[in-house]
This record gives sequence, structure tokens and C-alpha cells, in this order.
Amino acid sequence: MNKLYYSLIFLAILTIIFLSKSIFFGENSYAKRAELIEDNTIQEMKNEELKRQNKILEFEIKNSQNSNDHIENFAREKLNLTYQDEEFIYFKEESTKDDEDE
Repeated sequence: MNKLYYSLIFLAILTIIFLSKSIFFGENSYAKRAELIEDNTIQEMKNEELKRQNKILEFEIKNSQNSNDHIENFAREKLNLTYQDEEFIYFKEESTKDDEDE
């Protein structure tokens, strides 16, 4: 009886060690969980940025569908299109030292 008792305890300890190995070092370990949470957070930030860009694009599309002035403005500024006798002047913004310090 004593041998059976020690054998069961030994078997239980081996089972606990085997299961805890998979918890700490296996495919579903805590480190893997933490990595997935971090990846999920990064992906959520990317998704928010894409949502913001989609809203801007949706606004641009609605404006271009409803306004001929917007289409002309887009053609002039983004595509550098002008009339035949017209000259297009573009001002490039340069950063100053004050902008760099902020």
C-alpha cells in the first residue's frame, strides 16, 4: 500500500511538472500571450490611423462630387495643371530653427 501511495504522488508530481512546462514554455505560454497583446495594440493603432485616413478620403470624395471648385483646386494643387497662358507658383514650406526647437 505504501508503494502505491508513493507511486501516485510521483505520478501526480510528474503530471504537474509536464503541465506547467507547457504553461511557461509551450505554444500557449505567458510570454506568447504578452507578445500577442502587444501585437494587438500595435494593430489597433494602425487601424485607427487607417480609419482617420479613410474619413479624410471620404470627405475629399464627397467634396469632389458636390463642388466643381474643389475639382479645379485639386487639379491645380495636386496635379500642377494650369490653363494655357497661366503660370503656377508653388510655395514650399521650410522649417526654421524655431520650428525645430519645439
